[in-house]
Amino acid sequence: MTALPAILPPAAALAHAVALLIGRGFAVSARNTRGDSVYLRPEGCAYSLRVSNHARTPKQRRNHPGALVSLVIRQPRRAAQVADLVAAATRDFAAARARRELQASGEARASGEAQASGEAGPSGASSRK
Repeated sequence: MTALPAILPPAAALAHAVALLIGRGFAVSARNTRGDSVYLRPEGCAYSLRVSNHARTPKQRRNHPGALVSLVIRQPRRAAQVADLVAAATRDFAAARARRELQASGEARASGEAQASGEAGPSGASSRK
């Protein structure tokens, strides 16, 4: 492995962040055409972590609703700073993923309980015949 420069320009810092995330078990799942936004996800996970040089646009939010966390790097950074940002982003991703999965399991459980009791389901119709 070659030594990194003392200060990484933004594009190199983004590439370094992606490499660090891959080292943590993430895989690239999508990349925009300009290459300035990369979406990564752990194997078997429906949610992704976004690495980019800009905040998400409404179009990106529509196209990638499963992106739970964005790691944005706009300025030159030291490799250690990038590593710290990656550590924080993976921690935030794990917390957001746990919240989302808990919310989804709670909604599924509530829906199942409502249907079992004959209450109106998501469509508003009663499950009793």
